[in-house]
Amino acid sequence: MTTDTLRFGFMGFGEAGYHFAMGLRDAGLSGIVAYSRSGAKAAADDPLHRRAAEAGVELLASPKALCERADLIVAVTQGSAALPALRSIKPYLRSNHIYVDASTAAVKAMEQAGRLLEGKAGFVDAAIMGTVPLNGIKVITVASGACAGRFKALLAPYGMNIHVVSDRPGAASAMKLIRSVFMKGVAGLLLESLEAAQRYGIMDAVAADIAGSIDERPFEQTIRRFVCGTAVHAARRVHEMSESLALLRALGASTRMTRATRAMIIEIAGMGLRERFAGREPDSIRPVMEAVVNARQAARTTVDPQR
Repeated sequence: MTTDTLRFGFMGFGEAGYHFAMGLRDAGLSGIVAYSRSGAKAAADDPLHRRAAEAGVELLASPKALCERADLIVAVTQGSAALPALRSIKPYLRSNHIYVDASTAAVKAMEQAGRLLEGKAGFVDAAIMGTVPLNGIKVITVASGACAGRFKALLAPYGMNIHVVSDRPGAASAMKLIRSVFMKGVAGLLLESLEAAQRYGIMDAVAADIAGSIDERPFEQTIRRFVCGTAVHAARRVHEMSESLALLRALGASTRMTRATRAMIIEIAGMGLRERFAGREPDSIRPVMEAVVNARQAARTTVDPQR
């Protein structure tokens, strides 16, 4: 299988499959096929068939037919359907196949999927890191697994933006879910901060100040400032967060995120990182995060020596 002889198919054909297919077709990939349970049951005049035709995709009647027509198969099912979909197609997969699971599934599910296909077909855990309808095939897709490099080599010439992060199935899904801790957490912090600002009558000024603080330097530098600064200055920041928490309570605003932040900073202050780094912020986040992980592991061992 090479880029010139690529036989490509989708397992599942929803919104993501449609937009990926449109981009691949426009980039010159022909003969795209797909199987979906709803498509197999849909009447010829169903909108699903019309969208498939628009994207240059032929809908097939079974997983077996998909395996006969495609060597590189990208699953774009719902996360909860990832393993059931794999089990339905597994009997028809052969050593020439690469099965790429791009559903938003649990890390353990992707690890299990890799084991299910071990010695039978190639497997790639893939995670779509943005919005496909907005970005199409240019959306960042991270990939892990033994065949992740091959997946990138086959589809990068058609414009897919694939980043290989590990040869371990589950790593790509873990990256997406861990990233969500930050991205969704920031949304929660903004909502809590701006609610308090709205209650006090200074929302526009607070929003502009937050934006200016983030925009003033490359975000990679901001990450280092936040992580390393907290490691060294956590103890004195506890007081500031206590005052912030008191203000939010007085305003009747949400305090959930602020309570969690204060608890986190108290925990970091108790790890002795200021002394470890002699009161100076490290030049990178790595030593800080290594120290945090080691401190938490040591604390768990102390609580439960049998672990």
